Amino acid sequence: MAAGTVAGVYAQALLELADERGKRGPVVESCRALIDDRGASALTSTLIAQLDDPRLGKDRAKQALKAALQGKIEPEVVDLLQLLVDRNRLGDAPAIIRELVQAADAQAGIVRVDVVTSEALSGNAASRLDAGLKRVLGPGAVVTATIDPALIGGLTVRVGDVYVDGSVRRKLADMKARILDIPVSDKLWDLP
Repeated sequence: MAAGTVAGVYAQALLELADERGKRGPVVESCRALIDDRGASALTSTLIAQLDDPRLGKDRAKQALKAALQGKIEPEVVDLLQLLVDRNRLGDAPAIIRELVQAADAQAGIVRVDVVTSEALSGNAASRLDAGLKRVLGPGAVVTATIDPALIGGLTVRVGDVYVDGSVRRKLADMKARILDIPVSDKLWDLP
């Protein structure tokens, strides 16, 4: 965790509070729900801009947050968001929430792996991929697979900041670039 950053400090504080109250799991899951890339994120940049607008006022922004999120996420997370409104740091909320989720995963030994394939993997292929990733990354590797037909074939793998692109689309793009970079002589079309 980047404890020296604003996001790291707030994330660490919320994790410590959750540990004190014995609610680490629910708090982390609430944060994960707020930044879930696959679903509708509750912390959209539009919502943050609207709530961070000085014309709205801090009290009304906090009331709107509480009304929108009360009962859907843990009260500790709602309190954090309201604190961020008070301190004019609501724009930092997505980074803080992401930092908290990453830190909790790292402390639990969980490594999130996003795999994108051009078509659904068969049961055997999926289990081989899962076993291979767990062998390389450890038993805490959690694989999330999605489908993107634009890849044509192959797959891409993202683990944190590391991205491996083994797709046919990328290989074709590389071939095209190499072909276009080959120097062509001016005398190519001259007849002997």
